[in-house]
Amino acid sequence: MWKLDESYFYQLKNVAINRLSPGSVIVYLVGLCLYSFVILGVSTMVLWGKQGRVTLGETLNAVYFSLLIIFLILAVYLSVCLISEKFLFKSQKFATVVMVVYTLVMSIEPFFLLYLFTLDGNGNQDDGIGLWFIVVLIVGCIQFVMYFILVRSGIKNGSMKEAGKGLFSGSSNLKWRVAINGICFIGLIIWLLFIDGSIIEGCVIYLFLFFVFIVAVQEFIVLAICRCRFQAFAVTYEEATKYRMKRK
Repeated sequence: MWKLDESYFYQLKNVAINRLSPGSVIVYLVGLCLYSFVILGVSTMVLWGKQGRVTLGETLNAVYFSLLIIFLILAVYLSVCLISEKFLFKSQKFATVVMVVYTLVMSIEPFFLLYLFTLDGNGNQDDGIGLWFIVVLIVGCIQFVMYFILVRSGIKNGSMKEAGKGLFSGSSNLKWRVAINGICFIGLIIWLLFIDGSIIEGCVIYLFLFFVFIVAVQEFIVLAICRCRFQAFAVTYEEATKYRMKRK
């Protein structure tokens, strides 16, 4: 996609100016940040509020502190954007890349909390749920690559040109990819039933959101590439001000 000219992304221009404008991206990131605050807050309470009842190895401790550092960096960046609107527009390329990265981070962050809950409830025993989470991540990575290849192929064939059918529309391979998604989802739920003996509602909900984020982030990736490559996909502070004045 880095070698295609601007005409291949024609339909995304309107999205870049409206639905995923710099301001909308920041609003989306604020929502993710608040969601992450709740997840990490509860995770911290489980880890440190039980006086050592839940203990993690070096790897999971590194994961926890990495998530915490990423959250703090995002919180500082969003605070600056909310204070200075001009900074928001000057850093819109960075914000779009952050939107991609943090969407992926937030798709897996809830599983970390669910794993802590499992350890807390089972006296620090894994009971096989850790392997389930690892398989979920592997399946998610495979699905991510499959959808990225689908989107990349579609764009090369003109799906986002002026006369194109859209990012996913018109692809003959979409149906069987969705079918694979459904089979993986059902298979993982059945496996979870054998591990726990009952369906854990949180796992089901977050697993569903995990697969949804994998699909949704594809549009964010394409937009990030366009904002980095083409000036037409960037919105200046002056243009945004004029647009607001016209709407009034």
